[in-house]
Amino acid sequence: MGSDSGDRQSTGQQWDGDTKPLVLSGEPMLQYQPVVDLGTGKLLGFEALMRWQHPTQGVILPGLLIPWAEANGDIVALGDWVLHASCRDASRWPASVQLAVNLSIVQLRRGVASTAVRKALEESGLPADRLTVEVTEHVMSDEYALRDLRAIAATGVQLAVDDVGTSWNSFELLRRMAVNTIKIDASFVNGLEAHEGINRMVVETVVHLAHSSGMSTVAEGVETELHAQLVREFDSDAAQGYYFAPPLSVERAAAMAAMTEHRFPLEGGGWAELEMQIPDLSALAPEQAASDAETLFESGGAEEGAAPGAHEGAADDVPADQPEGDRSDGVDDPGVTDPTGGSSAEGRRAAAAPSRVGRRRRSRRSEQPESAPES
Repeated sequence: MGSDSGDRQSTGQQWDGDTKPLVLSGEPMLQYQPVVDLGTGKLLGFEALMRWQHPTQGVILPGLLIPWAEANGDIVALGDWVLHASCRDASRWPASVQLAVNLSIVQLRRGVASTAVRKALEESGLPADRLTVEVTEHVMSDEYALRDLRAIAATGVQLAVDDVGTSWNSFELLRRMAVNTIKIDASFVNGLEAHEGINRMVVETVVHLAHSSGMSTVAEGVETELHAQLVREFDSDAAQGYYFAPPLSVERAAAMAAMTEHRFPLEGGGWAELEMQIPDLSALAPEQAASDAETLFESGGAEEGAAPGAHEGAADDVPADQPEGDRSDGVDDPGVTDPTGGSSAEGRRAAAAPSRVGRRRRSRRSEQPESAPES
């Protein structure tokens, strides 16, 4: 699960909705895509992205996995596993690095997401303000889902709304909720042109509306130097995408998080120039990787839990008058490229500060990014 802003891998696999396998062989795995501060080039955090490692078909992306999980009743168990595993990983990162995890509308409608979030935080020891849960715009207009989302917000967890720009009728709802961060849909960022185009208007408008409501912004799908230049010009606070880095292995994300003085280049070759500076612990022998990881972090996490299997942890169905819903909610886009508030805009900016993506009062055009240090 996760709203990967540009997953360009493809398995060529297809799933027949009438064929429902009883067991999916293999196990889930996580990757992490960096979120970058567009003012300083600093790493703000990572978005957790789930894949499934199949013994014969290789990596199965969410475009295939999520429909299968929904058809077989496993979406809640998978969502729980992602929360617990990613919180354990994030507990080993420096305290300045944030974790973002997508929640499915199915988890929220069933009222189980808030319990899963609390348990994951308790077991990992991760502070609530270092976790951001991401939902799509559709959740904001679903009263069943909002009940559980309010319970999550009450714990101190940050809220982000994904894929914004695709459904304008929900923006007033975002203003009413204590939403900290707006994520601009990758389809608009991918379509940005240098001087004109409807996508420019959408991105500029979303940034303006978010900032006027006290919310920070993250531009998804930044794949080129031009994309990075334009979203900075439009005053987006942060960005993620293949220009900065693809989804990284658990080990490589940990190594990047430990490089606290590192800065991403905001112009030039992007990841193509940066890649060799980030050590990959997964390339080492297991005992050496473990030893090197210990030198990077001050504290370790809980023991790895068992991965969910078919039908484990499935909850009761949602209320009869509500459909199971849209599988694009809170999950990856398929194989391409995810307490009510009456506070003032300034108050919501202050509440957003722990997310490390809060609004910064500065002129980006006058700032020069620091060069990335040698590893």
